[in-house]
Amino acid sequence: MSGINEGACSSAGTDLSGWAEFNRFKWGCRYVIRRFQNEDSDYYGEGLFFEGKRGKWFLPPLNAYHPITFYPGAASKSHKLSSRWHETAKLLIPELEAHMGSAGIVFPPGITDMRPFIWSGFHVWMKYTYYLKLPFKLEEASSEIRGKIRKAAAMGYRTEKSVNMADILDCLQGTEERKGFSHQLTVEDLELARSLLGDKVLRCYVCYAPNGKAVSASVVLAWESGLAQGWVAGSKSEHITSGVVQLSQSYAFEDLSRDGFAYFDFAGANIPSVSKSKAPWGAELVPYYVVQKKNLKHLLRTGYEWGRGLQGYRNKYGG
Repeated sequence: MSGINEGACSSAGTDLSGWAEFNRFKWGCRYVIRRFQNEDSDYYGEGLFFEGKRGKWFLPPLNAYHPITFYPGAASKSHKLSSRWHETAKLLIPELEAHMGSAGIVFPPGITDMRPFIWSGFHVWMKYTYYLKLPFKLEEASSEIRGKIRKAAAMGYRTEKSVNMADILDCLQGTEERKGFSHQLTVEDLELARSLLGDKVLRCYVCYAPNGKAVSASVVLAWESGLAQGWVAGSKSEHITSGVVQLSQSYAFEDLSRDGFAYFDFAGANIPSVSKSKAPWGAELVPYYVVQKKNLKHLLRTGYEWGRGLQGYRNKYGG
């Protein structure tokens, strides 16, 4: 996909503004929405960028990517798509040079041609996520996933869409206690996100035990572009082995499928344990890229890696 992103937030929609406002209220950061377009062209790039205290662009917590979208216009041939992306990237590069701090710019999956940034002297590195194609087909998931879903259903667990933010936070805290971190979210934060994004975009799924207690929850950002993205999720430790996570996720995938979404982005698969839990759903592994300014740390790392490679060559071949 020559620099074309059909899968990030649609910056033409109101959901991007709502997401920007949530981050402004929650993290106290300013933001800018920039368009990169030549005057006479029908193609352009658009992105949402958050500003830190010194005015440098950064990615706030609980954001997987910078919402950057390339609109290719009427071009259909590969060489035209590529050249149009390169022209658009050239307009973005001066902005990056002016506003980028030590933190990198995280491009969403779909923008894969990073050569304009490499040629301009930026450091580019790759990360991964999983994309699940919708409509969801349970038979494409692993037998282990399917078995856990059947187990949870047989035990009387049920999943539904919910606006009970206290239930959702309770489930998030279950994972926080188990793994020793914090989402830094409150009930008020979740209510704020709902008020700014609306129930069509901010979709909350809660799995309840037979006694009515919330035991697993996930919150999905269902963007107007047709891409849904996992945001936060959590579960009570004592119920995990009963298959509540899988039951809740499958319900979410089915709900998104009914509403015509094309893909679900698991929003990261860069830790072995995380990748292991997401891969069995039958999703496709896709790359995304981080662009950073080269600094002394990068130069030292490059020199170290070059030195290790040279030493390995000498050990193997002599010299």
